[in-house]
Amino acid sequence: MAATIRARVTKRVDKFGNPVVSYQVRWLEPIRDEFGAPTGKFKQTSETFDTERKAKAHMRKVENQLEGAAGVDPSSAKLKANTPLGTYARQYFDSLVGIIDPNTIEGYEKIYRSHIGPVFGSKPVAAITTADIAQFRASLLAPYLRYRRPGSKASPSTGLSTRSPKTVKHIVGTLKRILDVAQDDQAIAANPVIANRRRTTKRTGQPFKHHPLSANQIASVVDWIATDHVMVREESNSAGPTGSTYIRQGNDVYALAVLFTAHTGVRASELQGLQVQDVTLSDIPGTVGSIRVERTAKRKNRDWTYGTPKSDASSDRVVPLAPWLADELRVYLTDTHPFSAMNTAGNRYIPHAPLFPGRRNRYVFDWAKPVCAASLYEHYLQPACRSLKLGQVRFHDLRHTFATMNLSAGEHYMQVSKWLGHSTFVLTLTTYADYINEDEVVAPKVGRGTVSTENVVPLERKVN
Repeated sequence: MAATIRARVTKRVDKFGNPVVSYQVRWLEPIRDEFGAPTGKFKQTSETFDTERKAKAHMRKVENQLEGAAGVDPSSAKLKANTPLGTYARQYFDSLVGIIDPNTIEGYEKIYRSHIGPVFGSKPVAAITTADIAQFRASLLAPYLRYRRPGSKASPSTGLSTRSPKTVKHIVGTLKRILDVAQDDQAIAANPVIANRRRTTKRTGQPFKHHPLSANQIASVVDWIATDHVMVREESNSAGPTGSTYIRQGNDVYALAVLFTAHTGVRASELQGLQVQDVTLSDIPGTVGSIRVERTAKRKNRDWTYGTPKSDASSDRVVPLAPWLADELRVYLTDTHPFSAMNTAGNRYIPHAPLFPGRRNRYVFDWAKPVCAASLYEHYLQPACRSLKLGQVRFHDLRHTFATMNLSAGEHYMQVSKWLGHSTFVLTLTTYADYINEDEVVAPKVGRGTVSTENVVPLERKVN
């Protein structure tokens, strides 16, 4: 079954008018069943080259593969080498189903669609080189103009943005895992993403900083959201021209939602997943309450999907409520929420009703659906911070606010870590080490100790 070369005279001619000879490499290749085992039958396969030298080189390669222990068919190897990266990306994402959280898989797919697919998606995996990876990494680290959605109310960017080295490492790491699938399939001999090569994780520009607020600033934000304001239109619309004024109505429910988030440290998806049955309150005012965080809710294509918190430490954790916050939440569940166990409207208690409602429109709540944290940020938290000149505050900064306020007040970092649901105490230390209160000099509690003579035998001088 050795490979052979056949010279064939083609109909083409060279510049001197002589016929062009091509060289066809032919070999018999085993036919395999659906499980990849040889069936005992063979098929003839060929490949044509312009020069005899190239044909002989390919013939040696074919014979080595046929005689090798790997048992890879030459034509199959070529087909795999020409497979686009997108095919192996799909195989990689499909292999993750049932192993990791669906939201995590969706995050990987988003990384692929945004960064990897446009560059390598249609490129054969064998054509991707280490130099291509280096150029791809450099382009990710280069400054870029952030995309602004048409019609967005966000202020336009004044300059270029840069991705952090950790973000770039995450993107390249996703590409490496996709190429690992191609390597396991023997489409490529080695992964062009070189692992364990030391690279700096330092930013070349201004480092990113969290923007936690103080308790007084949170109180001001909550008061702004709950109060009516006279606003000036920045853009003309059907309600009036640019520069005209209108009354922005306050919203007590969403003001409490912001206050609640800042003083419990729940994530956005955890806030959306909270239900009235997760709240434990005493009938006695001025007493501590608590919430149990055991589910998340995320909206995609206007449909809500429920899952579990980010880590095992986040699942089924209990976060205490300060007495004053428990009192405000009790008033809300009694006078405002229509489906709580203590509602005064006479409605039936629905334990799985969302703690904070969504919106049907600008004026009506939808108590059957949870609050959307993105909408809460865009329409309430961000305008309040902008009006109060508090800077660029993200919704996740409310979680940082909870951590920094409690650590600055003297709470032990291990207790704060449990309330936050961090996977390790080290994460809490590395993130909030600067906020741990170390101003006061406290004397060590361990004493010097005293000498005990009860078990001491005095030494006697030896008499000669």
